[in-house]
This record gives sequence, structure tokens and C-alpha cells, in this order.
Amino acid sequence: MKRLLTLWSCSLLLMGFLVGCDSFVEDIDPPIDTIPEERLNDPDQIPFLVNGVHARFADTYGGLALLSGGLSDEFFFDQNVPNATFPTYQQIDEGDILLDNNSVDGVLNDLGELRFLADNLVERIDNNMPDAPLATMGRFVGYFYGGVARYFWATYFGLNPEEGGGVIDAGPFIPSDEMYDLALEKLNAALGNLPAALTIGGQNFTQDQLRRVVNSVIARIYLFKGDYGAAAQAALNGMQPDDPPFLALFSVEAPNDFYFGAGPGRAQFVVDWRFVQYLEADPKEAERIPLADILGNDKETIYYRQDKYPAQDSPIPFMTWQENHLMLAELGALHGQNIGGADPLALINEVRTSHGLDPYPDGTTVTEDLILEERDKELFAQGIRLPDQRRFDRWHLPAGTWKYLPITQNERNANPNL
Repeated sequence: MKRLLTLWSCSLLLMGFLVGCDSFVEDIDPPIDTIPEERLNDPDQIPFLVNGVHARFADTYGGLALLSGGLSDEFFFDQNVPNATFPTYQQIDEGDILLDNNSVDGVLNDLGELRFLADNLVERIDNNMPDAPLATMGRFVGYFYGGVARYFWATYFGLNPEEGGGVIDAGPFIPSDEMYDLALEKLNAALGNLPAALTIGGQNFTQDQLRRVVNSVIARIYLFKGDYGAAAQAALNGMQPDDPPFLALFSVEAPNDFYFGAGPGRAQFVVDWRFVQYLEADPKEAERIPLADILGNDKETIYYRQDKYPAQDSPIPFMTWQENHLMLAELGALHGQNIGGADPLALINEVRTSHGLDPYPDGTTVTEDLILEERDKELFAQGIRLPDQRRFDRWHLPAGTWKYLPITQNERNANPNL
């Protein structure tokens, strides 16, 4: 009898709890920081969706620029540096990266979300609001970042140490060259949906400036593919002096990865010694290569970290007219593609003088080494050194090490095609 009474009492308590829960839930206002799915198909939400894609782009690019710098010879990891403790960063520095590396897994997840959000933005507009006043702007952003996401896959990730590429929607592995082609399809679609102007993340672009930004990204992809004729044509239509840089923007709430990975917040990675030598040879290079010193744990060794991004909200350039100039210079001097008639040395000197640096003397030969050094300085901490090392066969680690960030085990487990 006592057992039956106990069970009955428990049942009453449970019923009272459930009723109380229902009442509690009914009395709570809906969350104010979420938007129901159906409302995202409202044309008024296009700016919200656009800003979301741009924010995910920044998260992804910041992580990729940092980790690819660690895998390249741009940065290195040393436990003698205070607070350099992550074994995942040491794996990346040594090119001996385990498939369960959670630092790589995090940025891979960001990339997957960027690709999905960009593609979904175009699909959402086409299916629900094709004639909305901001539809063209939304399509441009979706196509542009859809292309950028595929470019990221092709450039930074790989199935094996020397086999670059990625996956889309748990599909089969797509090698880098094919993934680059998919990126170009999206970017050409972006050129077909240019808005009259675009303000994104506080950056303002005219239609002509947007066209030149996209063409410069297309030129970079063709350069990495080794299609030098197409790269030259795109770069000829690319960014020009006085065009504003296209930036990845950050905030204290969504900080630049360099701040806590290779900056004043925490220096897991420090810069290669050659950057110190660049500054010793020409102190004016501090304009392009700002560094800050760190005393090692041994109280003797002085290391140097990047100071290009000194704050949590420091922006990272994704594309600039200076990079476009250097692409044109490389294409003309090394690949016989001087279709615009510009002198490669003059292009390089225009980049240098934009930073207050002395130009190279007339008659200087533009060699592969000079091109690589100028790219090394100009594009410091922007995620470009890794693909440059691969395409110029300047790898610095032993044979068999990863030349890409690996597609991680979580993705492999979830994807039956891998």
C-alpha cells in the first residue's frame, strides 16, 4: 500500500511539473535575437542575409589566413614563445597534421557554412523574391561569396598531403582544378548580377569598383590554375590605384583570428626570421611588415609577431589593387603575358611607392625571386604565401608533409563519398 501511495504521489508531482512547464513556456516572450525561417523569405530581410554571409566570410578567411600562414614558411610555432601551447598549431607548423586536428576542423566548419549560406541566399531569392528591389544585390553577394568559398576549398584544403580540393554537400571529392572552375562559374555569375552600388560591412563600392574586385579575384584563381592568358585578361580588367581594398571585417564579438593566434592577445605563431631581415635591410618596410618583439620563456631569445592586425577588430585585406599590379607584373615578366603593355618593373615600383618605399632602379631585372619577395612583403599575413610556395616549388618541409590543410576526420566520417 505504501508503494502504491508513493507512485501516486510521484505521478501527481510529475503532472504538476509538466503543467507548470507548459504555463512557464507560454508566459515567455519569443526570443528577440532570432528570425523564424519563413520571415527570411521577406525581401526586407535581404540586407540581414547579406550581412550574415559577409560575417561568415570574415570568420572563414581569418582562420584560413592564420592557419595557412602557420603551414607555410611565413610563421612558425615554438613552445619557447610565451603562451604558445596548442599541439594543433605545432602539427600545422610541422606539416604533420592529424585528421582530428580541431583547429583545422573549426575553420573547415566555417567554410562549409559560408558555402551553404552563399548558395542558399541565391536560391532563397530566386525561389521566393526574384523581383525584389534588392534581389540583384543579394544575388551578387551570394554568387560572389559562393565563388570565394569554392576558391578557399581549392586553395587551402586537401584530401591527401599533395592533393588539394574539397567537397560540397557531402558529395564526392572535387580536386582543386575542378573546384577552381566551379569558383569561376560563380564569380562570372556575380559579374552578371552587379548592383549599381554596394555597401557591405561599412564598405562602399560603386558598380565599376565591384566589377574590378571580382575580376581581380578571377585573375588570382587563373594564376593559381596556371592559365596565364586568362589571368592576364582578368587582371587587366581588375583593380586600379585608388580603388578601395576589399576587406574582411571583424569586431570584439567576432575577432580577427590573428589577434589570439599570432598577435597581442596570444602569439601561438611568430613570424619567420626573414621578415626581421627585411626590416633590417630597409626599415621603411615596417609599413608593409609591422612587427612586435616577444621575449622567450628562456629570457634570452627575442621572437617577433605580426603587428599588422594589432586589435581584435583589425580588418584583413582580401583583394587590393596592389596585388592586382603584382599579378600583372608576374604575368608579364615570367609568363609572357604582357597584354596590357605595362612594364613589370613600373608596376612593382608603383606598389612600392604607395607605401613610401624607394623604387627599384631603372634596368632592374624582374626575376622570379624578386616577384616572390615583393609578394611575400606586400601580401604578408593574408593567406597567400602557402599557394605561392606550392606553385613556385619552394616547399620548406620534408617530403610527405601536408601542403594543404586536411579535410578532417569529422567530415570524412559524415561523408560516405570520402
